[in-house]
Amino acid sequence: MLRFEWQPFLTRWSQEWADAYDAGQGGRDDDRDAWVARWLGFGPAAEERIVALEQRIGRPLPPSLRSFLQVTDGWRHAGHFVYLLAGAERIDWCGDPHGMSTDWLEQLGEDADEEEIREAGVWARSLQLALDSDMVDVLLDPEDVDERGEWAVYTYASWRGAPPERYPSFRHFMEDMYQEFLSMSADDPGFDNDTTRSLDAGVERAREQVLSGAYEEAAEALTEAVACGRPRAAQLLAQIRPLSGQGVDVEAGASLDDPYVAGESMPLNCAEEARSGRSDDAWFLGRYPEEDRETVARVLERIRQGTYEYEASGPFGDAVRVARDLARRARPEAAWRVLAAAVPSWQPATDDHIAPVGLLADSVLGPVVTPERGRALLATPRGAAATPSTDTAGSPAPPTDDGIDADGLAWLAETDGNMRPGFRLVLVEGVEPADLHQRMGAGGPLLPALRTWDASTRHGSPDAETWEQRVTVRVGNAGPNWSFAHAADGTDARQSRFRSPSLDASHGTRALTLVLYPDPFFHGTADDRPHTFHFSLAQDGHLLHSLIVHDSEVTSTGEAPAALAPDRLLFDRTNSGGPDNDTAAPDIRRALALIAAEFDLTLSQEALLHGRLDGFETVSWLREPQPGESWAYFTVGGPLD
Repeated sequence: MLRFEWQPFLTRWSQEWADAYDAGQGGRDDDRDAWVARWLGFGPAAEERIVALEQRIGRPLPPSLRSFLQVTDGWRHAGHFVYLLAGAERIDWCGDPHGMSTDWLEQLGEDADEEEIREAGVWARSLQLALDSDMVDVLLDPEDVDERGEWAVYTYASWRGAPPERYPSFRHFMEDMYQEFLSMSADDPGFDNDTTRSLDAGVERAREQVLSGAYEEAAEALTEAVACGRPRAAQLLAQIRPLSGQGVDVEAGASLDDPYVAGESMPLNCAEEARSGRSDDAWFLGRYPEEDRETVARVLERIRQGTYEYEASGPFGDAVRVARDLARRARPEAAWRVLAAAVPSWQPATDDHIAPVGLLADSVLGPVVTPERGRALLATPRGAAATPSTDTAGSPAPPTDDGIDADGLAWLAETDGNMRPGFRLVLVEGVEPADLHQRMGAGGPLLPALRTWDASTRHGSPDAETWEQRVTVRVGNAGPNWSFAHAADGTDARQSRFRSPSLDASHGTRALTLVLYPDPFFHGTADDRPHTFHFSLAQDGHLLHSLIVHDSEVTSTGEAPAALAPDRLLFDRTNSGGPDNDTAAPDIRRALALIAAEFDLTLSQEALLHGRLDGFETVSWLREPQPGESWAYFTVGGPLD
């Protein structure tokens, strides 16, 4: 086993501390002695003192602590909040004098897991290393031992409001405390030494690496630099982490005069604030200069409304606009291809701008830039590191329909806990998605950038009649020549007053309606419950064909296309007793696949499940009650007393 060289590490730490020490500001009693000696430690502990300690605690010391004591018998200023670590004679069992383990166990309650219970007992079983601190315990745990014999170190400060923090060994703890010293000193005037200069050079190399596509190696160097408080490092890392799927590091609200802040970090911060669900924005807005808060508030509101659009300059900005239109049409793969092709042409707004991270805040494009695609973006050379090419000049053209978005329709019948089972789908030939609002909308506004959840939970318009059954749909392309309106819930098409919106939507063209409605009162599994499946074809406002299937009951009107005859479309007898069994169940997946093939239809699974699409409230899917018809409705709940 290699032995860690404590002496050079501790000597460097001591000298850097001494160079930063201000003798005129006082401090602890022995700080001046440490400053004069340029040594935060003490003399080495004699072997017999270390052996005596091991005999007193009844076990061998972990290797890194033992070798540390052989260099210095204790340590001053381990980080910013631990003022003195004990030497061999004063290291002893904590004994939990303040009942911390008992308190933590009581807070955990009956649902605590084994790891939480073990962690709560750390005070009762560990050695205490901190002799003087800002209410910080440094605990060496003899029951958390690795294969090298190293004991884990736990630190706990009540003012942090968090559980104990774990380090794999005493060495790891000391290395982290050294980084804490560097970080807490970073803003001190004149704090400059070989370590800080080396870290800053590493930050610059990392910036160049990220632009060249070597983002993973760069992220490691930047993570260390951030821990040491080096300027620039946090901003660079905050662009890598979100795009690679590691979460958003909310940056402090700098002035919007900085184009990186205005176009990248501020919108990303706003998107994170919107996701938090907080209704009071005072704290968030207060992070920004007073003169910028109104602008920030407007961006935050646009993100909440689904209308925020990321902007960039040059060919990449042109690609963003083309990609956004494709994503809005439910073509995320095509949108990504446009963005990916234009990444080499991207140019930074400032020296420390290394990636278009603000894309993630875009109401429509944000979901398109998945972690996998974000990593591909980061791995693409761009800016000054990109190879000049005439291929990236000018505005990008939309890609051709090459099938990349072609998921078909059969997947709509699957059950995976997202928005299924059950759906309503209207498909209209030869019209743009935006035209569906006029053809089958209830007169309300166009609703931008809706998620599936947004559409499913949106309350209907207050002016709707009590008999009406309106629904919020999301729209997009459904193949080369079709548009769709989709809602992630079905309706019972067997009821006599059912009226499909495709009748109105089909004027001057053809329209299809597909509805899958699972029996809501069936108590088996979702895959076993009876379904009602409806398929109809309308043209120029007239119904040409309608099919309704519920279990083995089939109702068909009009003439179906030959490939979609009921006996070909809906029955799967392989598991129902043979071809003569009249109780065969409908094969919804097969029916959807045949319909997709007949009309050249496809819906992007990614777009419907995870994308943000424009939507609107449809006309009622039930016709108005006619004279002489009786009807009733009921509501659940009521006014509170």
